[in-house]
Amino acid sequence: MKRRRGKVADAPRTTPSTVAVSAVAFVAAGALVWSLATTLADRAPQVASGVEPSSEGVTADRRAEAPPSSVGQVFPDVQSATDADLAADADPGDAVWYLLDARGRRVHRFSETGALLGSFARRGQGPGELSAPSAIAVHQGAVVVADRHVLHLYELDGTHIADRRLDLDGCFALEADIDSAEQGLLVLVRCAAPAQGFGAAAYLVADDGGVRRLASRSPGGGGFVADLGFVPVISALPNGFVFGDAGADCLAVYDAAAAEAGRACHEWIPRLPISGRAAKAAEAELDPLVQAIGGRLNVPRQLPPFDRVFSLADGRLAYRVPVPLADEAAEEASMFRLVVQDDAGGELALPVPDASAVFAAGESALAAWDELDGVRVAVVPLEGL
Repeated sequence: MKRRRGKVADAPRTTPSTVAVSAVAFVAAGALVWSLATTLADRAPQVASGVEPSSEGVTADRRAEAPPSSVGQVFPDVQSATDADLAADADPGDAVWYLLDARGRRVHRFSETGALLGSFARRGQGPGELSAPSAIAVHQGAVVVADRHVLHLYELDGTHIADRRLDLDGCFALEADIDSAEQGLLVLVRCAAPAQGFGAAAYLVADDGGVRRLASRSPGGGGFVADLGFVPVISALPNGFVFGDAGADCLAVYDAAAAEAGRACHEWIPRLPISGRAAKAAEAELDPLVQAIGGRLNVPRQLPPFDRVFSLADGRLAYRVPVPLADEAAEEASMFRLVVQDDAGGELALPVPDASAVFAAGESALAAWDELDGVRVAVVPLEGL
């Protein structure tokens, strides 16, 4: 190694105190970004639900209504419906839905008729235990739960197999969405880091454990932008996947080799306005945190048209869109429905009741409603659409 000529005194000195101050500053910045990212993750859905029910342009047929009591069943042991995926079976009637309950740190198994078959996992930091789970997928005969930097693997009956740690770009905060593809497990990482700002990246975790970065997206405008309207989504397709920002006009379509092969546009989905009260509350809470780390906050005036996208058995994409509550006096709406594009290029709602959470896979959908004594769950068939 070559040495640079010059006096030693000319170089900046690094003393123990300098190292300590730098370390404290770095840790403090990381802690602040982590806190901000966590706050954004908690606050964004609340802002996104702040729809003005009486806003002009929102038609009556788009208003959400509470499901009849005959729909589904209330399960007191289920505390939340965070994500869900279907394990299809060759024998009719044997498919199983796996519902991730992030609040309860559990996974619940439901039959095609909506019966609770059992539950597994629990809160904790040990093998197979859940700390902050965000997504679930059934992949290669195993149930996979994304839990910050860890993928928990279970047998279909809930027996713990292994835990795999993901080290993806050294993000201070990481929240993942996952989906099963033919090439491997798709992982969508929502990340925040002082040097990178907020963004998202798509990775492929191969069955041999190898990890490959496929694509990335970030809010526009440059610099460190905390954008509540930036909603990254991903979904596997029969020969590739779709990935992008739901707030944009289109998602990118990738082929099996992860090369961009087209676009799936969604301008036909109406955008709903966010209430001024929800926007101001978000700005008051988050803007000081963002400015403290040299960034800027963007609170949109309209919702992204959807927040999740699913691939159906017939190849169509189903979008989970927010809808206002039927009550005109309601300040916030937190109901969703599934829609596809019809033959005329417009919006067609699938025959699934509006719900607090709804997921689709293959020829089935799972809908859930938060109630005082638990979570109501219903499984709805989609075949023949």
